[in-house]
Amino acid sequence: MFIYILVIVVAIIGGVATFLVGISKENKTSNTNYQKKTKANISKLSIAYLVAILLFVLIWLAVSNS
Repeated sequence: MFIYILVIVVAIIGGVATFLVGISKENKTSNTNYQKKTKANISKLSIAYLVAILLFVLIWLAVSNS
């Protein structure tokens, strides 16, 4: 039960953080440097998602085996 609550809390925090970044003042101004580094940005984001998925699977396995 704890793992479900943890996943829901993390998802809510991620959603709120994404929303706050989306409406931030800095996000409303164009950053040409960001658009030039698309491959690097996608790579960093993909690595972050892979790490998050691996951590979730490891935690889930640890909880389900106990």
